[in-house]
Amino acid sequence: MFMTIKNILTFLSFLLFLQMQGQQSNENHEKYHHQFDFWLGDWEVYKYGTDTLIGKSSIVSIVDSLGLLENYSVLKGGFQGKSLNMYNRSKKRWEQYWIDNSGLTLFLSGGWLDGKMVLTDAQEGKDQKIYNQITWEQGKQGTVRQIWQMSKDGGETWTELFDGEYRSLK
Repeated sequence: MFMTIKNILTFLSFLLFLQMQGQQSNENHEKYHHQFDFWLGDWEVYKYGTDTLIGKSSIVSIVDSLGLLENYSVLKGGFQGKSLNMYNRSKKRWEQYWIDNSGLTLFLSGGWLDGKMVLTDAQEGKDQKIYNQITWEQGKQGTVRQIWQMSKDGGETWTELFDGEYRSLK
């Protein structure tokens, strides 16, 4: 099959258009990929508002700085957990997959809301959905506050499961 100059130019223009669209798409999402960077680092985790040290956490950048990996452990009892966090371009949201040695798994999603990272999930309970909501907020002096709340009545009432303050080991 013989291609004319016009067909070749049209094809090359189409390829250039696709390349530009891909670059533009990456640029549009670049600002979102770094919204959670304030959480990067090595931390001691305290019960919020106290000097009670409860654990340690290390959050590192992975996959060409597109994702974060968290390694969390408590000081007493052997509890450990990990989370993978990444901005999902196609769904235009942040996603976190959490696993721990108690057998708990969470798949949370959400994004930046009122100066905080807010991720939620919904799981089927006996009679209603069970919701988890975890919020991260950058504090003064480089701290990060994390609050984990759960609702077992479809979101009508909430119980606080964790309120921690991450303090940098720097």
